Amino acid sequence: MEIHKKLLASISPELDKHINNDMREGIEGIIHLRDEEEEVLTLFTEWAYTGDYARKDDALPADTRNCKKLKQDPWPSLHKHLQLCAFAEKFNIPILKQLAESKFYTEISLITIEPNCSRDVSGLFSVISYACDNLPSSDPVLKSLAQYAAWKLELLRETASFNDFVLGQPDFLKELLRNVNGSKARPMAPERHTQKAAPTYFSSWEHKW
Repeated sequence: MEIHKKLLASISPELDKHINNDMREGIEGIIHLRDEEEEVLTLFTEWAYTGDYARKDDALPADTRNCKKLKQDPWPSLHKHLQLCAFAEKFNIPILKQLAESKFYTEISLITIEPNCSRDVSGLFSVISYACDNLPSSDPVLKSLAQYAAWKLELLRETASFNDFVLGQPDFLKELLRNVNGSKARPMAPERHTQKAAPTYFSSWEHKW
């Protein structure tokens, strides 16, 4: 996968260290990111050049109020947004982190988790476990997911793997318990994500192209 060296260096101070050094990576101009999936790197490259990214199946229906019209399985898309959040956190790219968070909050707010839908229960558990394993314990995404877990705790507690997992995540468990006796309404996205800001980071670099 190819990307302009100056663009990559301008995006992330951490990636800049990888490509501008006297080590093998800097000399060969090749960075090995073995922990990242190919699709995540593809979406990152798309974002680097355009200021946005989209999975092929990300398109939402015109009537977003009707959750039944949403694509059949929204959880893989949510998982990809979280992967980009983790990627941005790892390489210190706050603008990408904010965009991925906004997309995550927008999509999860459209999901209706039905009691008889095991896919949605396992999907919610999968994004919770990934976020806990790959984001800092203080990350706002984890606080929001703790609210979702409290909202749907009756469904999640029937999953033995969730019970075992959450006991090994004391920070998440504390946040979950803090929300158990709170509002039973659907959790809301943090205020700064209620409106998606237009990307402006790339305008200065485009003039140097």
